[in-house]
Amino acid sequence: ENGRRGQGQDRHGKNGAPVIVPVPSGTRVFDADSGRLLADLMTPGQRLVLAKGGRGGKGNAHFTSSRMRSPRFCQPGEPGRERRIHLELQILADVGLMGAPNAGKTTLLKALTASKARVGAFPFTTLTPQLGVMGPEADREPLILAEIPGLITGAHLGKGLGHQFLRHLTRTRLLIQVIDLSFVDPAAPLAPLAMLEEEMRNFDPSLLDKPRLVALNKIDALAAEYPLEAVVQEYEKKWRVFAVSAMTGAGLSPLRQAIWEVFCKVGESM
Repeated sequence: ENGRRGQGQDRHGKNGAPVIVPVPSGTRVFDADSGRLLADLMTPGQRLVLAKGGRGGKGNAHFTSSRMRSPRFCQPGEPGRERRIHLELQILADVGLMGAPNAGKTTLLKALTASKARVGAFPFTTLTPQLGVMGPEADREPLILAEIPGLITGAHLGKGLGHQFLRHLTRTRLLIQVIDLSFVDPAAPLAPLAMLEEEMRNFDPSLLDKPRLVALNKIDALAAEYPLEAVVQEYEKKWRVFAVSAMTGAGLSPLRQAIWEVFCKVGESM
């Protein structure tokens, strides 16, 4: 806001009023013209002054002198500063759930937490990140779980719902990669995980350094002859793997316990 003009009767002009824009924790502020990061607002109550309001003009009393006892003019107010900014939210969550569309991430989030996220039997049911709270248990603090919309090949280039949601994984401390086991080819069981890792690598290689668990979901949808044990063994060569059914709850107890264990180790190392 512009500063107000100074006035007569010894009155100073009013300074431009501040405009306060509340934003959630995790908001990154960029200069829209240069793209420069101005601040990363991580702490509740943290403030950032982006553009100051104009100073009010001096009143007529400021110009009083021995020659001019009662000046009839005053100073105009200064214009407020204008600035174009870009706001980007990176969700603050302890655990991130990621996977291809329709892998059952939302159902798993609801099964592990008290989330009421929408579930649908079609890809891209989730269009925005969903949050849920797991726990607390015993002397442990509750954990915030975040599910991001499904990733497809080329997500780092913006395909599908793209990198606008991959960025939410950067603040998580543990990743759970959810694989729809009912679509896994036993001849190439690691292909779905390889696709996810490739998108992570292309977007931000540091994501691959985060602790990860693999949830092979939808075991309830497998045919009787499906070689589940052999597929799980292939994943176990590199990852800590859990064959689960988010729909029926099968296998969720070991997964939930593993989340607590891994998170506690992550917390101790920070």
